[in-house]
Order: sequence, then structure tokens, then C-alpha cells
Amino acid sequence: MNNRTFIDRMAKKLGSDADELQQQVDVFVQALLSQVNAGNSVTIKNFGVFEQKMKAERKIYNPTTKSFNVIPAKQTVGFKMGAALKEKVQ
Repeated sequence: MNNRTFIDRMAKKLGSDADELQQQVDVFVQALLSQVNAGNSVTIKNFGVFEQKMKAERKIYNPTTKSFNVIPAKQTVGFKMGAALKEKVQ
């Protein structure tokens, strides 16, 4: 499901305007990312936890050039699904 379909379905279910809902989702995502980038974890009850993770440096092999390249370490956003959500998904 892409973003537009998701927003349209949510707007229909909530009986609200899709453009306004898109703005609200954008604000939510920006707030979530700013907290995670600051090193804080964000817990959403019955959903899960978003937190900052460090991806280690690694080497990859390019078969075309037959050489190894180094991918530098970087920070990413990790998500741990909550127990209540796991039960609903299964």
C-alpha cells in the first residue's frame, strides 16, 4: 500500500479531508524523527517502539568490477513491534 492509498483509507474511515490528514501525518512523522534523531526512543502504546540504531561498517563485493567496497557505519531508525500488535498480525 502506498502513502496516498493509506491516507485515503484513513480519511474515509475518519470522515475527514485527505489533504488535512496528510499534513497531520507529516507533522507526526517529523516529530517522531526529531525525537529519534535526538537519541530518544518513542513508544506508542499497543504499537511498538522507534529507536535509533547504529549500523556497523561493512564490506561488500562488486562482482562486475571484482572489487570490495566499504560501506561506512551509519545511524538508522529501528522499530520493535509491541506484543499487542504481534498478536493482531498473526
